[in-house]
Amino acid sequence: MDKKIEIRCRNSHCNRLFMNYFVTGNNVDLNLGGFELKCDKCKRVLRLKKYTEQMLIDQSEKGVFKV
Repeated sequence: MDKKIEIRCRNSHCNRLFMNYFVTGNNVDLNLGGFELKCDKCKRVLRLKKYTEQMLIDQSEKGVFKV
C-alpha cells in the first residue's frame, strides 16, 4: 500500500484537507510552485515553494502535514 500524506490547513479551528500526496520515494523538489491552495473556511492562501518530498515526510505527524 502506498504511503499517503494529507496536506491540511494549520489553523486549529479549520484543519481543512487541501490535498493528498502519495510518497514516490524520490527525494527531489516537488513541482508545486505553481499551485495555490486556498482555504474556504479561514481564507488563507498559500503556495508551496522549495519543498521536497523528504521535507514533507520529516515534518508530517502521523501522515498529516499542516501548512
